[in-house]
Amino acid sequence: MSETTWPPRPRRWWIAFLLNALFPPVGFAYAGAWKAVGMTVVILAAGAIAATEWTLASPPGVYRFGLSGLLIGSAVVAVLLGAAAAVLAWRAPPKAGRPSKLVLLYLAPWLLLLVGNMAYSSYGPHPTYNIESESMAPTLRPADIVMVDGARAECGKARPRPGDVVVFRKPGTAAPFIHRVVAGPGQTVAMEQGVLTIDGRAVTRRPLGSVATPNLAVRTTEFEETLPNGARHRIYDLGPTGALDQVAATTVPPGSWYLMGDNRDNAADSRVFGPVAGKDVCAVALKVVYAKDGARVGRRP
Repeated sequence: MSETTWPPRPRRWWIAFLLNALFPPVGFAYAGAWKAVGMTVVILAAGAIAATEWTLASPPGVYRFGLSGLLIGSAVVAVLLGAAAAVLAWRAPPKAGRPSKLVLLYLAPWLLLLVGNMAYSSYGPHPTYNIESESMAPTLRPADIVMVDGARAECGKARPRPGDVVVFRKPGTAAPFIHRVVAGPGQTVAMEQGVLTIDGRAVTRRPLGSVATPNLAVRTTEFEETLPNGARHRIYDLGPTGALDQVAATTVPPGSWYLMGDNRDNAADSRVFGPVAGKDVCAVALKVVYAKDGARVGRRP
């Protein structure tokens, strides 16, 4: 039997436009512009890394354009890439070949970028996390974005110190949570009438005033709390009669950390599930890179 001969087919400019706008650089591949394919892969990959490091070095980095600005910018780039592919396809000669093989050939660069993006998201050194609860108020609030030191896929390598805000996994879960380390291995932690005690001594708390709570019809007191190693941070405290304001002393096991939310009466933390093993501590927060309150951007939480 003779092999099927596939006649040349014109490269439709509108197909190239849509492919490149939605799945760059597939449109360039469809147009036969393989140099443009290579340049696009390199530029997009390098651009993602550069944007991350710029954001870390000079917050808010890419977030200075706002979330809506980033969406608009992405749409503009998509249109420009689509237009470039459309022009190249319009000028390109017809292409012969089995359609199924050509589809795989055209998709290969996009799949390469997709796999690269997934690998960078999992193993990149400075991922970002969105804050979704009030448990770390007043330090972190819902919709804040925090950049951390520690790959998403490599929990257990972080080396925090008391005072650091860390990303961790609760026992029995894989979802990320964010709390503050208040004590490390060998230290004894307790709560006595709402006051944190470490190794039998109450930590220093300096009242900063009464503030309205975002989701409760009450006011809370804001304190500056100083841990034994000198690390300072702010907390909210509704008073000494909360459900977790009286907690028996617990000695932190070797290789583990005692974590607490800064919003003391609105956080399920080590007072509930105990110290967190080092293997479940994933990263240390470096900076707030986006917040509705711009004054907090760039701060270490």
